Order: sequence, then structure tokens, then C-alpha cells
Amino acid sequence: MKSRFSNDQLIKVMNELYFYLKKQGADSETAKDIVQESVYKSMIHIESIDTDKYRAWLFRVAINLYYDYCRKNKKSQFLLLDENLVSNSKLIEDLMITKENQNQIKNTLERLPLIFKQLLLLKYDLEWSYQQIADYLEMKPSGVKTYLARARAKFKELYWREENERPTK
Repeated sequence: MKSRFSNDQLIKVMNELYFYLKKQGADSETAKDIVQESVYKSMIHIESIDTDKYRAWLFRVAINLYYDYCRKNKKSQFLLLDENLVSNSKLIEDLMITKENQNQIKNTLERLPLIFKQLLLLKYDLEWSYQQIADYLEMKPSGVKTYLARARAKFKELYWREENERPTK
């Protein structure tokens, strides 16, 4: 059987996919199951997948499986941000500010349309290129740039609106 990636590359993509699913709202076991099912399907269809688009194909299959899972279980989609590990030398106040900022970012992302949330996570969390995002979303790179600009603008608008609505301490 032909492989699109080396074992190390495939493991890296599987880890990225796992964490992406977690950020989309999947629990740990569900994310692992979906990653495994996606890789299995890719092995079945390996000959028909364009080498340059293998990663995007794998992500697309996984996301579709996750959406199917959500529909079957009637779970709403929400974003879970992983907590950052912090060193013991950080002050409690810094930790509270960091936690508050994470919650504000999480809340802002949840209020965005799904496509904007996906674009921002793919670009800034997974650090994908415009071309990789375009392949994944089956768009042109110029369309990705346009939608990302709109997503950033909407994020800023919602973020600052929430910031201004918060009571001052």
C-alpha cells in the first residue's frame, strides 16, 4: 500500500487533527475515534486522493465525521480551549488575567459564524498556510484571504464589544 506521508508525518497530522477536533468541542475519546476512522478511510481510498491534498482530505473527512457524531448525539458544537501550562513563578494576578483573557477569546470565538471560527483556528492555532486552508475548505486562496479578513474584523468587533460591556472592577 502506498503511503502519502512517512509515519512521523502521519503521526504529526493525526495529533494536529486530534487537537483541532478537541477545539471544535469533541471530547478526548470521540476525537481519538474520529482520527482513527479518518486514517482508516484514507487507507481505503489512498489511490484516489491527490498527494498534495491528502492532509486537507483527512481533515475534511474527520470534520464531517465529527458533525455526523454531533447530529446523532444532538450535541451543540462549542469550543474548548486547552489551558496553558504556566510556571510556578507567575503571580496569581497574572494567572487570573490570563484565564480571563482565554475565557473572553473563547466566548468571542463561540459567537462567530462557524466558517469564521474554523478559519481563525486553522490559520492561527494550527498555523496553516492560505493554500492548505483553501485545499481543506475547497476554496481559492484569494477567497480564504477575504474570509479571514472578515473573520478577523468580526472577531475584533465582538471582542471589543464584550470588553466594553464588562463591568469594571
